[in-house]
Amino acid sequence: MQEREAGREGLIEGIGADAGRETERILQEARKAAGQRRKLAEQQSARILQEAEEKAEKQAKAIRGQAASALRMEQKRTGLRVREQVISRIEVEVRRRLQELIGTPEYQEILLGWIVEAAIGLNAGKAAVNASAAEKRLLDDRLLREAEGRIEELTGSRVKLSRSKHKPLLSQGVVLTAEGGRVEFNNQVSTRLLRLQSKIRKLIYSELFE
Repeated sequence: MQEREAGREGLIEGIGADAGRETERILQEARKAAGQRRKLAEQQSARILQEAEEKAEKQAKAIRGQAASALRMEQKRTGLRVREQVISRIEVEVRRRLQELIGTPEYQEILLGWIVEAAIGLNAGKAAVNASAAEKRLLDDRLLREAEGRIEELTGSRVKLSRSKHKPLLSQGVVLTAEGGRVEFNNQVSTRLLRLQSKIRKLIYSELFE
């Protein structure tokens, strides 16, 4: 009887010991699994944080690039506006000074040069010279003969120039019309400025913006 009681107690104790060991094993596995999950969560969190930082840096870099590009474009547009304003002011000043020169001895030489240039460009045996009202008064025989002489010196060709019978031009400069009236060479100030605009722009750019 006592032996059976002792046996039952021993069995119970054995079961309890086994249960304790199993419980400890389960707890250890649970702790290990929890640690692994925590470590995995930390790794995932670190990876997500790193990816977020990389994405933020890429976005910031793209924004900086866009801002720099926009700034360069705005600087370019501003530079172009400034150059156009400078060119416009220079053209206005050129027109004003040339207008003021009409009637001076220096202007006759300028007018002579324009006539010679237009006659060579026209390349006709006979041409009529027209100009604004103020300039047309300067187109006397002496000036026209001198222009003919210079043309012959420069080209070896003889040209007969005469004073146009048409109404004076509205703007400053000269226009030469070949005999027959079909071909003309416009050497007015506005047209000359258009022809010289490329050179004017290069000169302004090199002097003021380089």
